[in-house]
Amino acid sequence: MGLDKWIKPEETVKKSEKKEDARSTRKPKNQPIEKIGKKEPIKLTKFVLICSKPKCKYKKTIMKKELSEKDRTCPRCKNVMKVQ
Repeated sequence: MGLDKWIKPEETVKKSEKKEDARSTRKPKNQPIEKIGKKEPIKLTKFVLICSKPKCKYKKTIMKKELSEKDRTCPRCKNVMKVQ
C-alpha cells in the first residue's frame, strides 16, 4: 500500500480553489427579483355539468375559462350535458 492515498496532487487543490472563487461571484439571495411583466391571474369559473338523461345521472365539476364541446358530452352515454 502506497502513500498515494494521503498525498493529494496539486490539481485537486487548484480545482477546489476555483470552485470557491465561482461561489463568491454569485449574486446574494437576499436581493428582490425583478419581474419583467406582471401577469394577470387566470380567472377560472366553476361549471357543474349534469347529464340530461334521467337514467344516467352522471355529474362532473370542471374549473375552466370556457367549456369545449368535448366537455359537454357525457363520457358514459355520449349525450349532451346540462350546465348548472
